[in-house]
Amino acid sequence: MRPGGPGCLDDRHPTPDETFIQAHEAADVSAINGIVSLANILRKRGLLTDAETSAMHESMSLPLGLPRHAENPVVQEIQLNLDRLFATVLKTR
Repeated sequence: MRPGGPGCLDDRHPTPDETFIQAHEAADVSAINGIVSLANILRKRGLLTDAETSAMHESMSLPLGLPRHAENPVVQEIQLNLDRLFATVLKTR
């Protein structure tokens, strides 16, 4: 193996495992952005209450807080980002 991280042949050619992980990460970000965007639209139209918005945030945060994930610094970063996004949505009206 050449430099570029564990399992990476080089920086330009990720391994199949890295490609899968990158695709999964992109899909997760896309899903989170879509949900938060929809929540924002619904809030602006008065179709989503504070309680419902908070419930969405809590529902999305629940898996991130499970013991097997909670100590993972990457998961903690995702949670922080989710918290920031929903704080912005809650300010919307």
